[in-house]
Amino acid sequence: MRLGILEAGRPPAPLDEKHGTYPGMFQDLLRSHLPDGSEVIGYPVIEDGFPRSVTECDAWLITGSAYGVYDDVPFIGRLIDFIQDAHKAGVPMVGICFGHQIIAQALGGQAEKSDKGWGVGAHSYTIHKTPTWMVDASVNETFDTYVSHQDQVTAVPPGATVLASSDFCNNAMLAIGDTVLTLQSHPEMPSAYVGDLYDVRRARIGEEKVDAALTTVAKTSHAPDADRVATWIGAFLTQALES
Repeated sequence: MRLGILEAGRPPAPLDEKHGTYPGMFQDLLRSHLPDGSEVIGYPVIEDGFPRSVTECDAWLITGSAYGVYDDVPFIGRLIDFIQDAHKAGVPMVGICFGHQIIAQALGGQAEKSDKGWGVGAHSYTIHKTPTWMVDASVNETFDTYVSHQDQVTAVPPGATVLASSDFCNNAMLAIGDTVLTLQSHPEMPSAYVGDLYDVRRARIGEEKVDAALTTVAKTSHAPDADRVATWIGAFLTQALES
């Protein structure tokens, strides 16, 4: 498998020097969940570093970003076009946080700043549907992963299925057919990075909310169910390419 990581955002300085890039975090998360011999390639779309075509890789993963889909930034319009073209071509896509939001927006849904404010900490999501690639998952079961977002998908695209939700985020995990999977949460972010990120954003998020979020950050390397979600992502991509 040749997986292209579309880098739509970067950790704030100086966290980038300490923790690395988002494509690097995804490589670490997914390494053991992709088929043997898989290649992961980063594309800095945030700097207009787009692939030559939507078929340059077998599948795409769009990272998180500090931007919103509504921001007037040149790469966002181009990324929306890329998503639409990739979907028409049947190329599998995964979207995480901003990636989740921009895929929904590009394919006929809507993402916007939520009146619920900041979501931070480890959030628990209830599973509503279990496609075959959601290995060992059951309806009404929950999984816990980290979040850091103000924006949410408020209207899902035509044909989308809501796979999981929480009280804070109704449309937290979506599937569109057999080729699109999106999640609002961040399975890729290590616990150490999440703790530092919340501290850096104290002024934006609010002291009380950050302090509460920090109590949910695990002492393990990642959120409790990060590896489980990585298993789902790997199985989704493998099944999408096989079909």
